[in-house]
Amino acid sequence: MIPQSPERLSAELPELDPDVELVIYRVAQESLTNVARHAGARSVELALEPTPTGVRLRVADDGRGLDGSKPGNGMHGMLERALLVGARVEFTGGPAGGAEVRLDVPLGAGR
Repeated sequence: MIPQSPERLSAELPELDPDVELVIYRVAQESLTNVARHAGARSVELALEPTPTGVRLRVADDGRGLDGSKPGNGMHGMLERALLVGARVEFTGGPAGGAEVRLDVPLGAGR
């Protein structure tokens, strides 16, 4: 079963470097893939919003959570992509008890 996915994409995002846009896209893609493959979630929320210092991508689900599991290739790939553009990615428990991936990209990243 594919979980429901409400999206929240702000209309007020700053202009982003194409490399940054690609990192955001790939982190969102890998996060949603992980939810579909591993989480057993009933719902997932994807949000891309401006912050005072840049933009934030957040993907949160109500699935199994991280359960202390070791990061796999997908999570390592997200970390590496974030570093390429000076961004930071975190993996935590989600507000609904599942998992949350948060990518914070500073203004001017990728330039």
